[in-house]
Amino acid sequence: MTNQKPTAFRADYYYQKIGSAARTRTGHVGSVSQHLHGATTESAVLEYLRKRHPGHEISLMSLEWR
Repeated sequence: MTNQKPTAFRADYYYQKIGSAARTRTGHVGSVSQHLHGATTESAVLEYLRKRHPGHEISLMSLEWR
């Protein structure tokens, strides 16, 4: 059995404008090489999502590596 590095990720998360009570739940499937520059950590995904939603707080509900 080989321990292959993932090539994609699927994140299920909320994003919420800082200071607002309203939040939106969404999902995103991305490429490890393209979106995370080869990183395979939760913090890399959070950094990417923060750049995707500037000025919003991110609450990661689930993260799946593929």
